[in-house]
Amino acid sequence: MKSICPYFACNLAVLLLLATAVNAQSVNGDLSVLKTPSSAITVDGDLKDWGDSLQYFNAECNARYALSNNKENLYFAIRIDDPSEVTRILKSGITLGVDPKGKKKNAYAITFPLNTQLTTPSKPAQQDNFNEITQAERDELHREMITTLRGIKVEGFKDIEGDMITTSNTYGIKTAIDYDSKGNLVCEAAIPLKFFHLDDHSKTEWTFDIKINGVSVPVEYKSGAGGNTGAMSGGRGGMGGGGRSGGMGGRGGRGGVGGNQSATNRNDSGILSKSIDFSGKFYLANVQ
Repeated sequence: MKSICPYFACNLAVLLLLATAVNAQSVNGDLSVLKTPSSAITVDGDLKDWGDSLQYFNAECNARYALSNNKENLYFAIRIDDPSEVTRILKSGITLGVDPKGKKKNAYAITFPLNTQLTTPSKPAQQDNFNEITQAERDELHREMITTLRGIKVEGFKDIEGDMITTSNTYGIKTAIDYDSKGNLVCEAAIPLKFFHLDDHSKTEWTFDIKINGVSVPVEYKSGAGGNTGAMSGGRGGMGGGGRSGGMGGRGGRGGVGGNQSATNRNDSGILSKSIDFSGKFYLANVQ
């Protein structure tokens, strides 16, 4: 049996350790030093400004996401492909919390998109295949963004009056949602760094927490074909057919038109009432 060259073995061990570290970084959300955007980011729900793909991956909720900064803003983007998580976001919002002093996960936090009206957003046709988002559904989401899904809850910002603003605010906080070409929901946000009141943002270790909020109101179901209940009403309806049992478990089946699972079973599992969150630490890019 041939022996392995010590030099080769040593280098191989180093490569394996580096690969393990990179993988742990991606899964656990440790972003180290953020990257400066390669081009100006427009917060519009389109990921073209972020390059080929979002850098970081969270295995627990199968989400790609990224944080970035320039001299003026902290940027955030996430792409969601799970139907039940999309339903959570469109009903209860996604929360980005940060602490520039590295002590709390959400010393400052924004939650979006939130419904600014008492009316329930309209329900587009439910589909068997979530990835087949029609142009009509995209147009409907855009209308809802303009008319109802305009709210942004803000927490910890002493320079902002009140705790609720809209997408037309004058503070410079920007948020947007949209579907990409594959039917994934994209959420984007920008927060001006001036609101964090640090002389040199790049020298402190920040903490962050991303939370997909659970639906806190009773979920209504309507009867489907064959007497089964399963098509969700309210919000974007029909996208909550699958998801993670118990919030963080494995993926469940996706309900089609009329529902493939009973409302009782899905309510018992508490799929939509569970929030999903993950956190980590980072340093801002030092931009002069």
